[in-house]
Amino acid sequence: MSVSGKVTYDFVPAIYNPSTRSGTLAFAQVTEKPVRNAVVQARQGSNVLGTTNTDEQGNYQLSFTAGSTGAVTIVALAKSSNPTIQVEDNTDADAIWGIGDTVSSGTTTKNLRATHGWNGSSYDAAKRTAAPFAILDSMYTAAKGFMAVRQVSFPALRVNWSPDNVPQSGDKKQGFIGTSHYAFGDKEIYILGKTGVDTDEFDSHVIVHEWGHYFEDGLSRSDSPGGPHSAGDVLDPRIAFGEGYGNAIAAMLLPESIYTDTAWGSSSSGPPGAFGFDAETAPSPTDDPTPSVFSEYSVLRLLYDLYDSGSNESSFDTVALGLGPIYDVLVGPQKTTEGMTTIGSFITGLKAQPGVNVNAVNTLLNRYSMGPITTAFGDGDSKLRDMYTNVTAYPFSRSIFLDGGLDSNKWGQNQYYVFTGNGSRMTITANSASDVAIAAYQKGVRVGQADENLTGTETFNFMSQPDVRYVLVVTGFEEQSGEYAVSISIKSP
Repeated sequence: MSVSGKVTYDFVPAIYNPSTRSGTLAFAQVTEKPVRNAVVQARQGSNVLGTTNTDEQGNYQLSFTAGSTGAVTIVALAKSSNPTIQVEDNTDADAIWGIGDTVSSGTTTKNLRATHGWNGSSYDAAKRTAAPFAILDSMYTAAKGFMAVRQVSFPALRVNWSPDNVPQSGDKKQGFIGTSHYAFGDKEIYILGKTGVDTDEFDSHVIVHEWGHYFEDGLSRSDSPGGPHSAGDVLDPRIAFGEGYGNAIAAMLLPESIYTDTAWGSSSSGPPGAFGFDAETAPSPTDDPTPSVFSEYSVLRLLYDLYDSGSNESSFDTVALGLGPIYDVLVGPQKTTEGMTTIGSFITGLKAQPGVNVNAVNTLLNRYSMGPITTAFGDGDSKLRDMYTNVTAYPFSRSIFLDGGLDSNKWGQNQYYVFTGNGSRMTITANSASDVAIAAYQKGVRVGQADENLTGTETFNFMSQPDVRYVLVVTGFEEQSGEYAVSISIKSP
């Protein structure tokens, strides 16, 4: 028996107008899109009779031999094969989402369509089948963007979406996922889906932003501490880069410069509202009041300017690198940098790429109040360089002041120390009347940490490698505003 057909899904555009600062899911503008590279199976009961994949237009063809009893069903799974991505229901034993229909003897054509299920005021749960395919397709688009310019082998990815996924923390198997995010520990992505609260399946930028963190973890590197962040924040430069990169890579790969994130507000009926921004142009008044290496919005627009081209580019933007060199930096010098992953490590790696105009890059850096960065440790940008203190001899001791009243992922609550191993045991200590943590890294790999006490002394030791450079990160958690003292000690032996 041979059956062919086409698999499609309803795509609902998530729209946002930066001028009016409003948006929604545009159900009046729904388009039927092909489900690309997805697994299609012929099943008879629990037996899989044949398996194939859709092509780039969503077409498939299956040949199989049916048994004597039982209906045959053609099933399209929310699962691609190259790269391997599958969208599961984390609230239903990780079952892979799919749609299907039975075929009778003599049937040669079976088309399958996943519908959005919106009825004008809410979703019909039985007809809300497009969501996992929309998620899959956005991630497939992202992967194909890099695959078009470089040979890439992506690690397998599992994505968790459920109509029960809500923005509350708790048991993820019950849908309490906190927010749409890439879980570095699980190496999986979780996507919100609760109607009347927050549904992200059609928010393509949100989807690809989280896919970007998967890319960092699997092919590049991220030293970001995570945590809360928003426009105007003066962040630790690790999270400023990580979140700015996530938004920039979504704008590059989709490609669409306007980021849109829809959600319901005080009313849970009718279509959702939206938040967004333009990766190309800041609004007026600006959403980036303190541009610097510590601003995710500065990093976002700098990275996008490095990538994009066009006839309407501003005079300060004469760089148009495309995806290739950006990919090369992410999987090369950004992954192996001895510093922490910040815009400093990225720019240093980028300037070393063939054909990159360093002066043009410096002009862009100046546009975003960044200095002409020359090293991964921030040389050229005085503020980023001041994050790193060089340790030149042991024993080393230093007293510093951190800024209380800020989240622990903000600039004022963090300081870095660069030291070189000598083949002996290193003992690292921090002492403060406030809560602090210390951790040492070698090219992003943590070699030691201490975070046990709310006050007093934190200490750890590790066996260092000779002539290997390490970075010690000191992080404070003081909730009261104002400066507070921390004493740092590095000894060997």
